[in-house]
Amino acid sequence: MRKLTLLSLSLVGLFDAAFLWWMYASPSVPMVCTGSGCDAVRASSYSHFQGIPTPAFGVTMFAVLTLLVFVGPLVTGRWGRKLSYLIAAITGAGFLVSLYLTGIEAFVLHNWCDWCLLSAVTVTVMFVISLLELFRPSPDVEGGAALAALRGYVTAVMLAILAGVPAFIFLTRANAHEPAPQASREALREHLIRPDSHVFGDPNSPVTVVEFSDFQCPFCGRAEKTVKKIREAYNTRIRFVFRQFPLPTIHAFAEKAAEASECAAEQGDFWQAYEKLYANQDDLSVPALEHYASGLGLNRARFEQCLSSGAMAFRVRQDVEDGRALGVSRTPTFFIDGKKYEGAPSYDQFAEILNAELAAHGMQEAPQRAATAGSEGPAHPANKQTANAKPREKTESPASETASSAGFLGGSSAAGMFFSGDNPLAGCSEEEANQEQPALIDTAQARRMYEDGSKALFVDVRSPADFQKARIRGAVNVPLNQLESRWSKLPKDRSIVFYENGGAADGSDACAFGRAAGRFLLTHGFSFDRVKVYHEGLKGWEKAGLPVASGQASGS
Repeated sequence: MRKLTLLSLSLVGLFDAAFLWWMYASPSVPMVCTGSGCDAVRASSYSHFQGIPTPAFGVTMFAVLTLLVFVGPLVTGRWGRKLSYLIAAITGAGFLVSLYLTGIEAFVLHNWCDWCLLSAVTVTVMFVISLLELFRPSPDVEGGAALAALRGYVTAVMLAILAGVPAFIFLTRANAHEPAPQASREALREHLIRPDSHVFGDPNSPVTVVEFSDFQCPFCGRAEKTVKKIREAYNTRIRFVFRQFPLPTIHAFAEKAAEASECAAEQGDFWQAYEKLYANQDDLSVPALEHYASGLGLNRARFEQCLSSGAMAFRVRQDVEDGRALGVSRTPTFFIDGKKYEGAPSYDQFAEILNAELAAHGMQEAPQRAATAGSEGPAHPANKQTANAKPREKTESPASETASSAGFLGGSSAAGMFFSGDNPLAGCSEEEANQEQPALIDTAQARRMYEDGSKALFVDVRSPADFQKARIRGAVNVPLNQLESRWSKLPKDRSIVFYENGGAADGSDACAFGRAAGRFLLTHGFSFDRVKVYHEGLKGWEKAGLPVASGQASGS
């Protein structure tokens, strides 16, 4: 009975270690675990030994134990005794290693991995049973009894395979990105598009993209670079609709910026104002908005009267209420043919979804990206309109009623990996301000940490192109949209200082890339004392005359 228990436990341990090994080889995939402890342990320097994932050693140990216990009925006498000693030695070594790693989790990482604890408990029980076998050995079995025991072992292994393979498949897929919750057809019909919504492209296209956005949201600013290229490449094939969704609790100037765009729309220049506001996200104060209006050639007196009176506040609030009715909670949020996607996509991700929708309607894909990616300014006469053209009454196509967004979000396509509300780096939401925030530091504090360079690593979360133009000397580049796959490479034994261009002087934007990156590390087991955000950023650094560099950097 003890030996059958040993075999069963070794199979449990083998399954556990194999699953961990697979997950350690997939650092961007969240683990099935209670809390974030598993991800934190996986990201630590203790997760690998000499470049080999720690679970690989567990797989080897449990596989050897499975084999030794399995052949046990065939080995008797003096050799059977030696086999028992070997099993006790292996499980004893496994127990000591597990004790050490559990201590690391408790006293160094301050995080618990459920799967690691299961492995530790499994090998501990096996060690106890193996000791009992040494001091109170089970009687040897021979002949027919040995064959019967062997048949029992075969049955146990077969049952383990039948149960383990489906469980393994389920666990490795359990944390795949899920589609954002979808709005009902009735809600889409009532709230998705209004007669006065701002439209770009073909107002009669069967494929519609609706964006809910915040002009001060940095994720929306990043998304706009993609959206602009999408509008240019697909302007004769899709209808693009913009809806306001300012988040005033985290973006103090967002609501007035939204009103300013509507005041510009009143003078027929919504899309020019739209581009101007995104290009100047660092300053959306009322004086700046009035200055931008002059630059656009608007009637400034009329614009200022519209903005100061709050005449467009109701128009903006109506968009926000429509968004909430559709389940919008973060920006940017897109509805493509009635299906909701959250986050700032790449061009390829967006194009993949649009091409599939166009194909579903029997339409050709857009021309190659190269034809439009480098162009500047609006690419279609519709950029002047504010959607006075009446949109289709039907906001869903037959394809949208039958096609599921799971094909984009839950499968292996590129589009599924970034449009996800489960991704903590997917966009801005009012929940951001309520989460644990990384500590903000100013230029003086950043300088002290920099001069003690062995203790701090400066991480630039901007794009590679911006990083090459200018950066804090010695910094490494981990763009925010790559952090989810690269965070486990950041050292936990040094302070991490995130920075970007430099936003509000007080670092008030909880949605800024640096703070988003900091929150991400805090939820993945990094110590609060070691995660900092230099909120004055590169601008503050250059203003203080501190060392900067440019060009390609090695190791970034």
